This record gives sequence, C-alpha cells and structure tokens, in this order.
Amino acid sequence: MPTLSIAVEHEDGTVVVRPRGEVDYDSALVLTGAVEEVEGEWHGVVVDLSQVPFMDSAGLHALIALERRCREQGSRLTVIGIQEQPTRLLDLVSLGGFFTTTA
Repeated sequence: MPTLSIAVEHEDGTVVVRPRGEVDYDSALVLTGAVEEVEGEWHGVVVDLSQVPFMDSAGLHALIALERRCREQGSRLTVIGIQEQPTRLLDLVSLGGFFTTTA
C-alpha cells in the first residue's frame, strides 16, 4: 500500500501539489493521479517536494510525464523544495536542469 499522501491546492490559476512521503514504484501513480484529477484547471503546476525524502525512478518518471503534459498544454511545471536524495537522483541521470526549480 502506498505511503504517500498528497495535498492539492489552487493558487491564482496555479495548482500546487504537495506530496508527503516516499515517491517510489508503489506510490508514483498516486502523484500522477492527483495531478490528473485537476487537469485542465490550471495554467501552471508547482510540485513541492519538501516533504519527500526519497524518490526512485518511478517518481522521476511521474515528474517527467507531468512536465511533458504541462508543456503540451502551454503551461509550466516548477519543482520546489527538493531534498538531498531526489536532487542526487536528478543529477545521477543528468536531469538536474530539466525541471524549473526554486529553493
């Protein structure tokens, strides 16, 4: 059973997604599903990873798919609050600059 919870908020046309827990093979679909539920309601998406201490390749795949969907709809994905392990994963697969990120 996934150990990931997700809060979704709307702020001025932007959807803010706040996962809490590990984003891995068992829970990545929870992240994808949360964003799909609000698809079409937003102009931009912010994913706040400040409460995600661990992410594996399935979580990374979910973020890449979300970024691609945002781009297709003419919006933008911003990832904030990336912790150390997810940052290392992005750097390991040379995607450190793929997402728009802020502190």
